[in-house]
Amino acid sequence: MSLSDDSANDAAQAAVADRGFEETSTFRFVPRELAAKCRKLVESYHAMHGFGRLPDMLWHSGARDIIECDRDLMQIFKRASRSRNAKRADESFMLIATVIVSVETLARDFAGWGKRFPAAKREAEEILVDFPQRQRVWFMDKYLYPSLEMQRDLVGTLTPGTPEKAVVRN
Repeated sequence: MSLSDDSANDAAQAAVADRGFEETSTFRFVPRELAAKCRKLVESYHAMHGFGRLPDMLWHSGARDIIECDRDLMQIFKRASRSRNAKRADESFMLIATVIVSVETLARDFAGWGKRFPAAKREAEEILVDFPQRQRVWFMDKYLYPSLEMQRDLVGTLTPGTPEKAVVRN
């Protein structure tokens, strides 16, 4: 899969090609145009919010299931996690985020991408078929609706937990 057609992402494309990701990937069905748009979405989000959260966003979300089930994604994630070069690590994490958002966009037929590329939609659905739809938190929602993520965090603080000692005031 190539990330985009414009020259701004040539370095990212070279990094992908160096890993052999393009030739052997199960994600080569993702249309270039969709991948380019998803890449811009991921880049713009992290340009505003920083790249420091990206590894945690990937690992502590529904994306983790997809990463763990694909050998290439898992290898890229591990290498990026161990990398001492922050720019290279960020590129790798953004590649993974782009792939996952692209697959979810196709599977959900978001903005008509599934209708436009029905064969790619079927392949995306096959990848996501093992994950329960009702319990799944879509990774792309973190980028499209970030306020929902903050609301989920706030709701988590209100859920009952272990009882603490009550403070009695006289």
